[in-house]
Amino acid sequence: MERKFAGWVKNKLKRGILLDIGSGNPASGENQPQGYVLQDIEPYQNIDLVCDIRDLPKYIPDGYCSVIRASHVLEHFGTKETQEVIKMIYRLLEKGGKFIIFVPNFRWHAQLVAQGQDEMAVHYAFGGQLDEWDYHKTGYTPKILRKYLEQAGFEILTLDEASSIECHAIKNY
Repeated sequence: MERKFAGWVKNKLKRGILLDIGSGNPASGENQPQGYVLQDIEPYQNIDLVCDIRDLPKYIPDGYCSVIRASHVLEHFGTKETQEVIKMIYRLLEKGGKFIIFVPNFRWHAQLVAQGQDEMAVHYAFGGQLDEWDYHKTGYTPKILRKYLEQAGFEILTLDEASSIECHAIKNY
C-alpha cells in the first residue's frame, strides 16, 4: 500500500519501528530518545512526523511498531478518548511489541494536597498550560492505568509509581 508522508523520511517506515509519540520540544527540556521516529503535533526540532496522535494510522500500518513510547502524553486526552488511543496503539504494535508509558500519578497529587502543597498539586495535575496542548484532561493512578491497558489487551510487565507512573506493557496477541 502506497502512503504519502508529509514531514518525515519515508525510509523510516519499515516493520519494527521505534515510535516516540508526543516527543515535544527539546528546547523546553523534553527528552527525545535516540533511534526513535519522533512524532508531535507541533514541528519542533528533530520531529519526524508532525500529526495528531489520533491520525497515526494514516501514516503507520497496523503491526509496524516494535516499541511505542508515550512520555506524559496520555493525560492530554479525555478519559474515554484515552481508552481509544490505547486501543489504537495496541493495533500499531507488532505481536510482542512493547508500550512504554509515563503519566502523572494522581495519587502523588493527592499526597501533595494532604501535605498542604495545594498549588503544586493543581499545577502538576492540570498541566503547565504553556500552550493549547499543555493541559491535562484526565488523571491516572496505577490501578486506573492498569485497567485501561488490560482492557485493550496489554499484559503489564512493570508498573512503578512515584510522582509519575512508569509502565512497561506488552502486546501478546
